[in-house]
Amino acid sequence: MSDGEYMDTTSGNNEQCKEVNTYYYSVGGKYPESSSSLLKEAQIFLEKNSKTYSNNGYITFRFRINCDGKMMKKVQVLQTDENYKTNHFDKMFVNELFSFIKILDKWKIAKTKKDEPYSYITFITFKIKNGKVINIIP
Repeated sequence: MSDGEYMDTTSGNNEQCKEVNTYYYSVGGKYPESSSSLLKEAQIFLEKNSKTYSNNGYITFRFRINCDGKMMKKVQVLQTDENYKTNHFDKMFVNELFSFIKILDKWKIAKTKKDEPYSYITFITFKIKNGKVINIIP
């Protein structure tokens, strides 16, 4: 899989937040809503725009959660078809999904044993069928 593209790279990050290459599953940082609940929310969010899309595959947003439990800038976007080959979806569709993940505000704050917060890496993958989100992973 390629390195992907980056979105939202113009803003600064919280430089006082210690960056550790730890993934969400090591800190119990999966978003605290079920994937099926997030799927319903995403579908409702996307219905606001009556535009229809096509394509099948996956759109993954990979990003860091900072010391305040907020999504940091420089979000990596990976797009593949159903066979995991590099693919590009309609840019407006990708932007709508990005707008959806930016409203998620219940991320866990990771802390060391000394109670010091640090950032961690997480991701959300949207499974797309005929231009519609049919699943969210994890």
